[in-house]
Amino acid sequence: MMTKSILIVGYGNIGKHMHQEFKKLDPEIYDKFYPKYDSTINSHYDVAFVCVPTEMLPDGSADVSIVEEVISQIDADVINIRSAVPVGTTDKLAQKYNKNLVVSPEYFGTTQFSSNSPNFLVLGGKITHARKIAQLYYHVKGSSFNIRFTDAKTAELAKYMENCFLATKVAFCSEFALIANKFDIVYEDLREVFIMDERMGESHTFVYENQPYYDSHCLNKDIPALIRFADGMAPLMEAVHRVNEQRKKIREEP
Repeated sequence: MMTKSILIVGYGNIGKHMHQEFKKLDPEIYDKFYPKYDSTINSHYDVAFVCVPTEMLPDGSADVSIVEEVISQIDADVINIRSAVPVGTTDKLAQKYNKNLVVSPEYFGTTQFSSNSPNFLVLGGKITHARKIAQLYYHVKGSSFNIRFTDAKTAELAKYMENCFLATKVAFCSEFALIANKFDIVYEDLREVFIMDERMGESHTFVYENQPYYDSHCLNKDIPALIRFADGMAPLMEAVHRVNEQRKKIREEP
């Protein structure tokens, strides 16, 4: 049976994107839509999507308090967390509130280049719950859409792994831009040679003279969060984060 009621909590970049995705279905599928977080969620939903912020706390860890507050109030058959949360969060909240939770890493992005929706989806959680989310996507995506089912912890870490890789790639390319400049080599020419090898990938290889570092909302909060919950197991990311912060300070100096 087709899902009849959907709730989307959080109307930032991801919430808006999801709204556009599901408008392809019968508009009556939205029983009630919350442009902003509403503390009076009191209806029952077949599926609820949580797209609220997980900002960085002073110690670098992710603040999941809004995610938890929303989950504690939602009454839904399945709740899908789209916010980036540390490993173990989904399982912990599912047990604490006795809710059916599934977590999905978000790959849409928040930059001016994020105009295309990814052609895949990762669903982390019990398969019976994840399949209910999958059914929604089967109604709005074509047959080439790929859905990967896994456990919640793997899905949670996958998001941090991707963002850490992109941050490392930016730091790597920025470093080679400096090396190229030392030898009077045009970095743009070096880049074109570098990405001829398909293994390298062209994304995140531009180096901007006025910003030779990453400074995006997601990377700024997710790399420190990973370092925090990895608890000494991420020396490479600690180095990437340190170098990136140093480059920011150099650009800020008069």
